[in-house]
Amino acid sequence: MNRLAIFTICANNYMPAARVLLASARTHHPEADLYLCLSDRLLDMPDFYDPDWTVIAADQLAIVNFSEFSFRYDIMEFSTAVKPFMFQHLLNERRYDAVLYFDPDIEIFQPLHGVLTALSSGASFVLTPHLLVPSESIDEPNYFTIMRAGAYNLGFLAVGRGEESDRVLAWWARRVRYHCVNAQELGIFVDQKFLDLVPGFAPSAEVSHDPTLNVAYWNLSQRSLSGSDSGWRIGTTPLTFFHFSGFDPRFPSRLTKHHNDNDKSITEPLGRFLADYARKLVLSGYGTIPNGIYAYGRFASGTAIHPLVRVMFREWHETWPDDPFITYEAFLHEPWPGASRELPSHMVTNFQKFLYDRLPHLHARLDLGNPAHVRELVDWYAVDAAKEWRLDLRLIEPTAANIGCHRVRRRSPPRMRGRGATRKDVTVVGYLRAASGVGEVGRQTLLTLASSQLAVEGVDVALGVAAISDDVSVAGSLVKAGTAPVQIFNINADQIPVVLSHLHRVLRPDAVRIHIPFWELSRVPNAWMPAFAEMDEIWAPSRFILTALAPRLIQPVIWMPIAIELTAPPPLPRARFGLPEDRFLFFFAFDFLSFKERKNPRAAIAAFRQAFPRRGEAGLVLKCQNGAMVPDQLAAFESEIGDNPDVFTINQTLSRGDTLGLIAATDAVVSLHRSEGLGLLIAEAMLLGKPVIATDYSGSQEFLNESTGYPVDCNLIPVAEGDYPFATDQEWADPDIAHAAWHMRRLVGNPDHAEAKISQAMAHLRRNYSRASVAALQARRLRSLLTR
Repeated sequence: MNRLAIFTICANNYMPAARVLLASARTHHPEADLYLCLSDRLLDMPDFYDPDWTVIAADQLAIVNFSEFSFRYDIMEFSTAVKPFMFQHLLNERRYDAVLYFDPDIEIFQPLHGVLTALSSGASFVLTPHLLVPSESIDEPNYFTIMRAGAYNLGFLAVGRGEESDRVLAWWARRVRYHCVNAQELGIFVDQKFLDLVPGFAPSAEVSHDPTLNVAYWNLSQRSLSGSDSGWRIGTTPLTFFHFSGFDPRFPSRLTKHHNDNDKSITEPLGRFLADYARKLVLSGYGTIPNGIYAYGRFASGTAIHPLVRVMFREWHETWPDDPFITYEAFLHEPWPGASRELPSHMVTNFQKFLYDRLPHLHARLDLGNPAHVRELVDWYAVDAAKEWRLDLRLIEPTAANIGCHRVRRRSPPRMRGRGATRKDVTVVGYLRAASGVGEVGRQTLLTLASSQLAVEGVDVALGVAAISDDVSVAGSLVKAGTAPVQIFNINADQIPVVLSHLHRVLRPDAVRIHIPFWELSRVPNAWMPAFAEMDEIWAPSRFILTALAPRLIQPVIWMPIAIELTAPPPLPRARFGLPEDRFLFFFAFDFLSFKERKNPRAAIAAFRQAFPRRGEAGLVLKCQNGAMVPDQLAAFESEIGDNPDVFTINQTLSRGDTLGLIAATDAVVSLHRSEGLGLLIAEAMLLGKPVIATDYSGSQEFLNESTGYPVDCNLIPVAEGDYPFATDQEWADPDIAHAAWHMRRLVGNPDHAEAKISQAMAHLRRNYSRASVAALQARRLRSLLTR
């Protein structure tokens, strides 16, 4: 052939396999031009892609309505759907005479002379069947498996330029624009099943019967692998290429994840063969590139695109008027017009209707024209759907917010006869002197309201406070007794009955009670429901808390942010804490008395070690307090750190000013928490101009997204008994250590990369969480109460 191109397709996370494949292609076909078709967006990392390759991102191909196309499919479907378009690009635009495609999980061991000879002799396609002899096995993979997946394996395909191949590729490209899905029950298996028809469409197509091509788990029982690193054979013939489909280098003695009982088939030569491939993958970076960097896995807002959302998009829409990554999320939450709207608090959304149609236990029982049935469906969605279907909680938030804002308050404030000089509008009740997160929120509430034209007073709660109570920033507003017609409680929910009993003589009994609760898990304990019943309205300081509360309570629950403002202190000298001046320092803080497993310092340590295995590349500062009160936990924590000289522990209680000064002295904040009600450390770090790496889950999502910081991918896992109160049936995040390490390495390697994110984070906080903006929201809500 005059001009030969070899290409593979993968997203960025699969780059180690692509490196092994394309290195083997270069060894055995030095005459070929090598291409990577990237089913992802290009990373701004010049050393990430081999300069020997030409990288073509999928959005550079001639795919009509690309945003719809990439939204329609998950990562596997999308990576296969771009295949015919890349063939067309190389054959028609770049004018190659022959193009060979290989899945990235393939390694080449001999030149493909037979395939190239067939193409040069006029073959339009060269296909490799899954099986070359009849399979008599009833164990999978068997003939039923193959018939569902397709006669030919599309991990490899060779195409020669010509009218016949051009016609068939155009037909194939039209098919995969809408139907490249894994739906074997419908006779479709991504791009592959379509090519069962190619020998009928293309008389010049050739089916190769070479047993050394595309050797894999589905045919290895019919072919004998032997040899060593100096040369592998199938029978007596040198192996041409092996397809490691489903191989996981973490388990090198297991051939594939697709075959449940394959360990028994691992011969001694095959064991060595797999171990060698695993070693090459690790040397090429396996385990260091996280799945969470996939560009087409989330809405523009950061919400994960659930597989069912993609199914809904395919089934409901042939076209979409604009970019679905930006606009389709809102469509999911729009009311479906065919359901009863008698209950404004319970509106069936488009996404709920889609789920309803797919779930027989709902569809057969509920009539969406019946208001009671509508309530049941919407309540199921708000309370249980996220856990049952592994939905991103951000898909639940709008429904929860609608439920909460339409609840009816049980009483209104007493009428005022005239305020006078000493009469107040609002009493703030909280731990107003305590050096704690909840105490700081109470003080911010008081100061925020005081900045409006409402008259505010504070009643300090000292009962049961373990933290130091030496903060005097709102001392001038504190009173012994609360007289205002509205009371705002900044206390822990479980303390409501205790505080009300303790303060009943000093708080006005007929006042409307508003509670600002903090809770760090997605389900509120049943044991707290009686306490919430003492309140008339709930102000949820994060949408995560709102989503946990609104479907469960009978009173109004509305999102009401707290003001997050600070005056940046001068950085403290690093030498004061024994910190080095000559390296990039990451910061994290936690309190041993605030459930260490939730804050998860172990993950921060693990990510730091993975990111910087060599000493002196960076440093991790772990600010903690109250370790002496839990010596067993402190000992385990110190053991986790070991003798690593790059991890610096500061185990002491600092003033708020000193804590902020310490953060200012470091370079970035990392918080691999399992769950946060709000994430105050993250917000304050952003206001101090620090880039933030944090778990993409819970209350911290109020501040952190791809434009304002570095969200870390995670999976949800059960909360273990003893790790947090009311752990039964609860879940929280298990952050992806590799993803966090990836962000840490990128920050140290290119700190300037964070500048735009820092700027947007500060703008987001100042726009939405400044004292002025929050005061306006709170005052508007309170005036609506006080003027009734």
